[in-house]
Amino acid sequence: MKLGELLSLGELKKGKILTNEIGLDNEVETAMVLEAIDIENWSKRNQLILTSFYALNDLAEKELEDFFIKMCQIGISGLVLKTDRFIKVIPEWFIKLCFKYEIPLIKISQEISYEKILLTIYEPLLNAHARTLRTYYEARQRFNRLEKQFSSLETIMQEFYQIIKLPFSLKLLDKEIEISDGPIPTNAIVLSREILLQTDFMKNDYSLLTLYSQTDSRKYYALEITIFNNYSLNCLLLVYLNDQQVKETDLVIIENAIDALQEKFNTESLLKKERYTRLNNLADAILQNTPRNPEELDSLLQEAHMQSKDSYQTIVFSTKEIPIQLMKNRILTLLRTLKKEAIFFDQHQYSAVLYNFDQTEGSITKSQLAHLMTEILAENEQVTFAISQSKPRQEIKELLIECLDILKFNTSFYNGPIVISEDIGIFKHFIRENKLATLQEAIPARLEQLAQTDHDLFETFYCFLQHNRNYKQTAEAMFLHAKTIRYRLQKISDYLSIDLTNPLQMVNHEIGAYIIKMRRQANERNQTIT
Repeated sequence: MKLGELLSLGELKKGKILTNEIGLDNEVETAMVLEAIDIENWSKRNQLILTSFYALNDLAEKELEDFFIKMCQIGISGLVLKTDRFIKVIPEWFIKLCFKYEIPLIKISQEISYEKILLTIYEPLLNAHARTLRTYYEARQRFNRLEKQFSSLETIMQEFYQIIKLPFSLKLLDKEIEISDGPIPTNAIVLSREILLQTDFMKNDYSLLTLYSQTDSRKYYALEITIFNNYSLNCLLLVYLNDQQVKETDLVIIENAIDALQEKFNTESLLKKERYTRLNNLADAILQNTPRNPEELDSLLQEAHMQSKDSYQTIVFSTKEIPIQLMKNRILTLLRTLKKEAIFFDQHQYSAVLYNFDQTEGSITKSQLAHLMTEILAENEQVTFAISQSKPRQEIKELLIECLDILKFNTSFYNGPIVISEDIGIFKHFIRENKLATLQEAIPARLEQLAQTDHDLFETFYCFLQHNRNYKQTAEAMFLHAKTIRYRLQKISDYLSIDLTNPLQMVNHEIGAYIIKMRRQANERNQTIT
């Protein structure tokens, strides 16, 4: 209760305020009679102190100053000074100290006993506490009934609105869920934000917002509470108030509603975890431990709702690095938008998504995935995706193997952030036979030496191959004169002892150049990760 309200009750009405309007909005929660000035040992915030000045009568000027400083630090609500035989008139210097430290001072005549003053103070406080407790238990009973019925979020918030009778908005931003009721200000901006001090009834953190609606040019007030839970990463509750005053009864209703929401969130989180485990196990059985028996496979696909279309395709990405693990859920959410029927499979070092679709829809392409993952690839250059070919049901077992082969190859011979089977070509035979190391033998010795000793010549040769052995296009790509390119390529031809027009010689050296380039890119990338 505010000090100004208390001074209009009972015996306190007979008191005289000596400090004008100072501190009349101070909250009063308890009262205490001053017997000694060591208030740091026994007093507390929002306490009204009663004294007869006896304890302060013989204090030196510095001790009195220290006493007022302590009252400010503690957050004393005010002083009620009772005149008696020890003091008839309150000293002017004492009143000045009250003004200086903004401590409200109320003078009470000696015929009013401490008992009557304390009764006047505690009676409304106890009544207010009783109302708050009654509100708490009534709200608790109503929300308990909803919890037992496994009610929806909408039902819980509908009950909340019926109890509190204040407009509200509950937002689960990451789930794109918003539930609201009552007249909510539109087009509102936040003018100020004040953190509420904790009380005995508060378990959550509250902010009091001052809002300005540009629609009706009015100020509004709202309580903002962030609800931390396992179900939604960004859950926010806004309760709009009638005025700037925050009622304790409203706080206990909100606390009970949050308890009910937390129970609902925990249930949803457990169901989500159970569903994730079940689907992950299903995808594991389909992709990694594919049954040989077609009927058993059909049964698994049916359980996963992945049996209605004629084609299957898989996308796999590595999750070895911690930054990729942190964005894994974002990636999976995006990947599942590529086709309607999709199920994902999580392993320790990679994640895979299996798609089921009609062949008439067309397979997922490299360009589609690149467009979808533009932001992801811009944020993290270490993400690598492998896209399988589309295959019929009887070849599902090959999907995961194909993608893992692509990722394995891309680790040693980097070919870009998104790789399909066609990008690897003949190299996939080396992967299947676990002979990637033998690719080194396919590189002509002189070409290997050129790559190590003359970077410019090797890059010119590589660019020449990339541009279909066209001198003009190579010159344009390297921003060099065509004569310079011809000079360099003649020098390369002499060094490698090959004829640039001989198809067989060029095939061997082209394969070798691509191996060197991909290996170099893989090494640079692995060093960046490390």
